[in-house]
Amino acid sequence: MNDRGFRAVWGLILWMGTLAWAGWALEVDVLEIELSVAPGQLHPFKFLVRNETAVAELFTLSVGDWDRDETGNNRFYPPGTLDRSLAPWIELSSASFRLGPGEAREVAGLLRVPVAGVGAGTYWGVVFVQGEPRPTLYQGSVVMVTKRIGIKLYAHVGAPQPMGVIRAVEPRGLSPLWVALRFHNTGAYNLRDVRAEGQVFDATGQVVAEMKPASFPCLPGGERVIALETDFRPAVGTYLVAVKVELPGGAILVGQIQLRIRPLALVPLAGGLLPQDLDGDGLYEDINGDGVLDEADVALFAVQFSSPAVQANWRAFDFTNDGRVDAQDVQALEQRLTRSRLPGGS
Repeated sequence: MNDRGFRAVWGLILWMGTLAWAGWALEVDVLEIELSVAPGQLHPFKFLVRNETAVAELFTLSVGDWDRDETGNNRFYPPGTLDRSLAPWIELSSASFRLGPGEAREVAGLLRVPVAGVGAGTYWGVVFVQGEPRPTLYQGSVVMVTKRIGIKLYAHVGAPQPMGVIRAVEPRGLSPLWVALRFHNTGAYNLRDVRAEGQVFDATGQVVAEMKPASFPCLPGGERVIALETDFRPAVGTYLVAVKVELPGGAILVGQIQLRIRPLALVPLAGGLLPQDLDGDGLYEDINGDGVLDEADVALFAVQFSSPAVQANWRAFDFTNDGRVDAQDVQALEQRLTRSRLPGGS
């Protein structure tokens, strides 16, 4: 799910994952609520729930905690799990209600901020709206599925003081080049809109690539890893990767790393011919060097991918473009072979 909300259908059977079912529409009018609060005060909030299905349904409300992993995916916990949880502060006007087809209801809530133990910074939680489990046909079987939407709540105490550091700038794949930016929110306030950009300079100081990913949020104490992508395939040489991060409020952080691309030192992997790059993309898919990509290349690579000859020349065989060669690259090479045999494939 993305950071802007929790609009999804949740399977009661875990292996189902997130699905979209026709006629199962549960809607809310807001997915995030932000409040400026003070210790000892009461702060009301509200949101609208609408049943867009063709049948009446009972909806249940609950509260919980959540945060994000380093890639930005939401994680959920019981209320009160996190240090800055506001879930224990939430009071709702009702625990459940029934809506007929097309009906809507306003849910009123109250945030009761404790007098003691509340320092400056952002506190957060989530209110869930969940429908009834219903039998649904999925891949030839009837399973029970329920709908759930979460409304994120943020409460800010005091004036925001954005803080953060760049933990690392890490070159990853080279075909094409992308860089992992590791950012840490060292402050107590939520950062809704962190902006990053980067440039790649060659040895003469010329800009050869630029990177500008979408802005991203970061919770207090949270860490994010952001992919800075290019369409640049670096040749042998030395490059400088420079990254700039702008925090809400305008503070600027900078980081840089030198990237050195060394010449390949390929050797035959089966005692015969050197591996070949058949299409000039920097990847040597012809593992046995016979001039074609076929099953023999996949079979040989499955045996040789962990060998010193491959690992020392990893950029030639990094078919997943993640900065290393492992069993996933064998699968990626097999997929490349399958695509090459499709009409118009390459």
